[in-house]
Amino acid sequence: MPNNYEQQPRVEFSVSMGNFEQARAVASHLAALGMPNALEVFQIEHERAIAASKVFIRNAAAEEVDEAQKLESQQVGHSKSDYVPTGTLQGSITPQFSDDGLKVSVVPLATSEDAEKARQTIKRGAKKIHQINRPSKSENVYYYGSAVEFGTKKMAKEPFMKPSGEKVIAKLDSKFTETMRRALE
Repeated sequence: MPNNYEQQPRVEFSVSMGNFEQARAVASHLAALGMPNALEVFQIEHERAIAASKVFIRNAAAEEVDEAQKLESQQVGHSKSDYVPTGTLQGSITPQFSDDGLKVSVVPLATSEDAEKARQTIKRGAKKIHQINRPSKSENVYYYGSAVEFGTKKMAKEPFMKPSGEKVIAKLDSKFTETMRRALE
């Protein structure tokens, strides 16, 4: 079985700093016209915007993880499918941040092997399931979040990532505007 990591359902949030390039050009032009601190003021504002954006992305990721976990626990495994929840999928919903901190991809990382280990652990009476927060490096691994989200021939789809992402993103636009307003005051 080939690794299906790329087919996993994911919710992505990012902040583009592209408009700041226009502001940099204006600041450069103003500096050339005799306003020497225009570039310095721009740089300070740009750094504040980047810092606020990174915090915003971290908070958005945390909100998405919480919402996806809540939806997964409420609805996944409660249908007539053969899926038996172990908590592994819910606990594996993980944010993966870009190197610059301005983009995040929230993805469930539980594999069928992880779920089987969890079932065995539960059978032995343990209540705590190992948290998964990194993709498997194995070539032959099956991430079952895609089967739950999109369904299979044998299993009805039980989406939890898309609805959680839609709910979180509905709140984020106004929050981002407010975040930038406060950062640049």
